[in-house]
Amino acid sequence: MEIKEINYQTTILPKWLIPKLNYFVRDFLNDYSDYLDEMEAGADFDTEVEYEGDLEIYFVKFIFRKAGDKFFSRANNELSLYCNGEFCGTVILE
Repeated sequence: MEIKEINYQTTILPKWLIPKLNYFVRDFLNDYSDYLDEMEAGADFDTEVEYEGDLEIYFVKFIFRKAGDKFFSRANNELSLYCNGEFCGTVILE
């Protein structure tokens, strides 16, 4: 899957955190891309990953929702990103 659009909560996130979030998203896609492609339309998947940084530990939760094939289902593949319990943004994938 490829990143189509990234919508971070830039009004509340520190600027230095955005490159780290980009890394977390790329790492998630490297690890789970094949699995996400094989998921059924409309299915959900979530996982939590711990990253160690510069004297800091980041607890990152990913919630992936695959686009559905029905009229009332979601139109895009969406990845919601939480870091240390705070919602950070949504990534649209294609």
